[in-house]
Amino acid sequence: MMRAWRESGKRILLLAFYGMIALGMLAKGPVAPFLAMLVIVCYAASVREFRLIVKTLCPPGILLFCAVALPWYIAVQMRNPSFFHAFIIEHNLDRFSSNLYHHPEPFWYYLPVTALALLPWTVFVITAFAQKSRFLLGQRKGVADSPDLENQFGIFACCWLVVPILFFSFSQSKLPGYVLPAVPAGGLLVAEYLQRRLKQADAASPSKVLVVLHSLIAAAPIVPALLVAYVITQHRLPAGRPILVALAVAFALCGGIALTLVRPSGLRMLRFVTLIPVVLTVGATLKLGSTALDQTLSARPLAQEIASIETHPMPLAIYHVRRELEYGLTFYRNQLTLNYDWGSVPQQEHLLVAPENSQLEIAKLVAGRRVSYLGHYPAQHLDYFWVAAAGTPSGH
Repeated sequence: MMRAWRESGKRILLLAFYGMIALGMLAKGPVAPFLAMLVIVCYAASVREFRLIVKTLCPPGILLFCAVALPWYIAVQMRNPSFFHAFIIEHNLDRFSSNLYHHPEPFWYYLPVTALALLPWTVFVITAFAQKSRFLLGQRKGVADSPDLENQFGIFACCWLVVPILFFSFSQSKLPGYVLPAVPAGGLLVAEYLQRRLKQADAASPSKVLVVLHSLIAAAPIVPALLVAYVITQHRLPAGRPILVALAVAFALCGGIALTLVRPSGLRMLRFVTLIPVVLTVGATLKLGSTALDQTLSARPLAQEIASIETHPMPLAIYHVRRELEYGLTFYRNQLTLNYDWGSVPQQEHLLVAPENSQLEIAKLVAGRRVSYLGHYPAQHLDYFWVAAAGTPSGH
């Protein structure tokens, strides 16, 4: 959207940009417009065009942003007076500045996470980013000419890629999904790089090192995909024939990709040969691992198992379980899941999901109330219980 506005100068495209940022504000909160602002400032500084920051400030666009984003926030705040503190302060500022939600990771955490998120194009993203960095460095030294529109687009994509990674690296609480806004920038960077290479005379002879690395990375995911059921249930790679078969398939795919790309006009086949291992990986994962994935990662089978033993609908609470399971149970049971860890211990009778062998801890948390063991869910190492209402004699 920004590139289209820069090339055409049409104000409607800038307004559309503000509309998209407003939708981002509704989806993810104030971090969306803040990241957009940082990307624009970073880009303006990179191309030494600071007027762009002022030109981007569009009063009609700001009004459009407010008209789209603010009504929902105002309505929620009026309905729930604690919303501002809970959402803005706790889930944004406190999450960034402190380890409130217990997700500490090292500063460099998002480098490998982003590399995995960009598969299978990681090598080409790094190559394209390095090329744009050299161009900017040459421009600073007066060696390179001023960037044309294509180069400016690549530089903008680099800024878009770097800003979320760098910003969230300073966060005290880190989760892999935080850098998802950077992934589309990686795709645009690869597209711009390949488009430029295909226009050049040497496009038919890419670097052999680049070809080999891309082939290895593109083919590698087929190995865990073929072994996904075993890895999920046993938490290790199998020995013997299964691993040899998986490695043989990966080696064949890697060789096929490499042989295709080193041929004349090989880059024109890049999308096709890269898509093959991706399709095979997804197909193998769904065919061989769907049951294991469902049993070990999804809340659906557990929700169904609990529902099958309920004599009447009851509240459900959790204790010391993964957040994904909490959200999944809320979704599949279509009711709010209460959390003992946050002090939400229901006074009425309820069901409770907790890690296996934690009955003694639970008995202390609901002292004086009867706790009955109902069952065990081995795939995720969980037990579930019935807890009597407060004030009910433990013997009844």
